[in-house]
Amino acid sequence: RLVPTWQVGGGYPRSDDRVGHVQREVETVSGIMKENVQSLVQQGERLDELNSKTDDLLSEARNFKKSSTDMKNALWWKDMRMKLMIGGVVFVVVLIIFFNIKNATKTDEY
Repeated sequence: RLVPTWQVGGGYPRSDDRVGHVQREVETVSGIMKENVQSLVQQGERLDELNSKTDDLLSEARNFKKSSTDMKNALWWKDMRMKLMIGGVVFVVVLIIFFNIKNATKTDEY
């Protein structure tokens, strides 16, 4: 029967084998921890990038709201000017018709 190399009389592992085994476990855990840290750093970078994009989007939304409000007000004033001009023209036409009728009735009285 073959006895494993890490066992020496009484089934106790040799101290060199135990140290090597612990060292390999430490290296494995260390590698896993390095991968985890790298993953966290990448996630942090992605979160920073997402935060930056969110800030940009918020800024663009505010600019859009302001420009759309300015555009709405400009169009309202343009529409109001047109209505006032049409109203003024109608008023002048009504005045002309009124004075023509009034003058026509004056001349008919004599």
